[in-house]
Amino acid sequence: MSVTVQRWDDAPSWNQFVASTPDAHFQQSWEWGELAPLLGGRVTRLAACVGGDLVGGMQVFINPMRGAGRTLLYVPRGPVVRKPELEVLGPLLDAVREIGFEERSIGIRLEPNVSEDDAAWAAQLRALGMHPTWPPSQPRSAWVLDIERDEDALLAGMKQKTRYNIRLASRKGVDVAEGAEADLEAFYALYEETAERDDFFIQGKEFYRRTFEAFRAAGNFCMLLARHEGDPIAAVTLIRCGSTCWYVHGASSNEHRNLMATYLLQWEAIRQAKRWGCCLYDFRAIPDLLREDQDMYGVYRFKEGFGGRKVTALHTHAAAYQPGVFGLWQLYFSGRFALQEWQRRRNGLPARQFA
Repeated sequence: MSVTVQRWDDAPSWNQFVASTPDAHFQQSWEWGELAPLLGGRVTRLAACVGGDLVGGMQVFINPMRGAGRTLLYVPRGPVVRKPELEVLGPLLDAVREIGFEERSIGIRLEPNVSEDDAAWAAQLRALGMHPTWPPSQPRSAWVLDIERDEDALLAGMKQKTRYNIRLASRKGVDVAEGAEADLEAFYALYEETAERDDFFIQGKEFYRRTFEAFRAAGNFCMLLARHEGDPIAAVTLIRCGSTCWYVHGASSNEHRNLMATYLLQWEAIRQAKRWGCCLYDFRAIPDLLREDQDMYGVYRFKEGFGGRKVTALHTHAAAYQPGVFGLWQLYFSGRFALQEWQRRRNGLPARQFA
């Protein structure tokens, strides 16, 4: 087939193609790309076409390197193709290399939304000059739940303690309802409280406002708020792309934790995903190694109570456009991560597996 690659500027057709692929991910959706300026970069979208029809796409983030006068290209959970073929991936990577030269990029990092066991993807990337690299930019492992069964079957597949806590929250008067735009303030206050308690980084409020607005306008967003006696005590946000619903953010108050609101919230989130017609509910990040000395192990134990299975994505793959500079940057990037992990171990903190 004759494949041509061009920059794409039509949001509906882009989203329609992304959602139709077997490995669709919201981080390759048009709305996620529109958030690039809030993350400190820019975005460009490349479409591989045959006779005017999309057969592949790659949403590329162009991230400036502070003080270096250069950039680094990043493709989150992409490229997006119906199947990994050299005839499609090759032209896409050739085109992005040209953009890299224009943008003074030292190289590119890809994190496809495919399984680590996908030999076809690994072989094609290797044939195209990409190589595995460490550490990843975001968690590789996630906990997912197939939700095509009816609700009774889903409840039966949960651990007994999880079912008990869902019912306990209802008995204790926890009410879950969909939040509106006006509930951003309540969500962000809870999210700040959660980040401080669990020691993770969050963006400024405007990032979440823009995220929620963009995906809500596309009909692919839902915020659920749990309240007790009228006070917000926990929240989750959901994003849909294709047949998958992702649990994107979770927040909870330090108070009223005995009410088990987070269990009821997740159950209502799963029910919302089913109403959307999704087949898969993605709880997102868990540790690669399911051991108590790993960061997010407690989060994993919470998520696995709902039933489901672990999936781990293919390693981050990279290619250098300026080999010397990229090699130095990779040495710094991986070395800094190794130092931080050594410091965490020395301080008795659990190990993290992504930068």
